[in-house]
Amino acid sequence: MAKAVHIPPVAIYGMGRFGRALADALKSTGQKPARTGGRKAGPAALLRGLKPGTLIVLAVRDDALAPVAAQFAALPGAGRHAYVHASGAFGPALLAKLEDAGAKVGGFHILQSLPPKQGSQRLKGSWCAVAGPAGLRRVLRALALRLGMKPFQLPDKARPIYHAAAVLASNAMVAWLGLARDLLVRTGIRPRDAIAMLTPLVRGTLENVVKVGPETALTGPVVRGDARTLVRHLAAMSRQQAAAYRAAMVQTTAFAEKSGRLTRAQARTIRAVLFE
Repeated sequence: MAKAVHIPPVAIYGMGRFGRALADALKSTGQKPARTGGRKAGPAALLRGLKPGTLIVLAVRDDALAPVAAQFAALPGAGRHAYVHASGAFGPALLAKLEDAGAKVGGFHILQSLPPKQGSQRLKGSWCAVAGPAGLRRVLRALALRLGMKPFQLPDKARPIYHAAAVLASNAMVAWLGLARDLLVRTGIRPRDAIAMLTPLVRGTLENVVKVGPETALTGPVVRGDARTLVRHLAAMSRQQAAAYRAAMVQTTAFAEKSGRLTRAQARTIRAVLFE
């Protein structure tokens, strides 16, 4: 029988969406964060009085991680704690200054899109990439499991492509839905109603992807080879909207052809229309 892993006190630096979600999730398990803080109070205020061995989560944007790590590393006693960041694109090397100060460092990236409020409700069932030395990884895995997440390891060299996949699946989708809403608004539909109309379509599409895979779930004019439909779409849009639509359909065409849903000749016809 595996020995239970002790989860140390957790402190959070940076109370944006991730920091708030993590703090609320910890509270729901009965482990209130040892301390929370951010740039306004500064690293010194967060460290003051913490028990040695506290796990400090640096929940700040990627380009702030190295400077913030350096600020913590310069403080007396900083090396007595462990530190992890929440970046998906970078490994623990961003926290090198803290490692030089004697601290254990790692990563704790939650593969989830968090809302401004009540983000803790999204953590359960989400996947979580953990990184660091073996002992710290065990702690992070235990923490992820306590919060209802699915921990996994990711090689540092794989992080850029992993995070790019996450950005496409989440951030890019939001941008495309924003464009779809704007197109509906041009027909006279109110913005809120436009989102309400698109929501069942998006949910149905996602359910199809989960059920049969993206290759089979793909529908629409590209996979049907309906070049004339694409001509009508492009003609109805502004130049900027058409440029974005064209970029999306180029990728859709490549995906449809690769999956065997579109013949080479059909794909050639579609591309000719898109690049006229």
